[in-house]
Amino acid sequence: MILLTEKPNENLECESAPENDEAKSQEGAISDSEHENVSETEELKKALEEKEKEAAEYKERWMKALADYDNLKKRFQKEIEEIHLYAGEQLIKDILPVLDNFERALNSIKDTESSTYDGVKLIYNQMKNVLNKYGVREIEAEGKPFDPHFHEAMMKVESDEYETDTVVEVFQKGYTYHSKVIRPCLVKVAKK
Repeated sequence: MILLTEKPNENLECESAPENDEAKSQEGAISDSEHENVSETEELKKALEEKEKEAAEYKERWMKALADYDNLKKRFQKEIEEIHLYAGEQLIKDILPVLDNFERALNSIKDTESSTYDGVKLIYNQMKNVLNKYGVREIEAEGKPFDPHFHEAMMKVESDEYETDTVVEVFQKGYTYHSKVIRPCLVKVAKK
């Protein structure tokens, strides 16, 4: 029995020796494949980082393009609103001389108690009310400081009654249409 136990032990030892060599060679192979896996993983991580940067860049470009589109859309909307708001500007500019003529007619009628005066005044007031309804406003000028945005100086006169650069007389009334001056006042301005 001893012989039998010794022989199998010898066989085991002999057999185990080659297994250790194989294990060592497998460990070497594993470490080489692990080394390859590590370098492959690093390459994949680098590639992933590059793609993430690229994706972030595309996202940033997309966000800028979206913001540009929104700004363009708002600008077009504003332009459309202004077109609608000022669509009647030319018509109003054409009507203003008619309003001026009604005012001249009122000033030329000597008898302010006559029915002719009342009729012309009624038409004049009615026309002014219609223009006011659509956003046309008369620019107040006489006695006000001269403002080149609203007034056009036709002449300057010396005056002790008014301060320098004050509107002394209005030759032609000016009007605004909504917030836009469609006709400036033609005025006489005081100087010292």
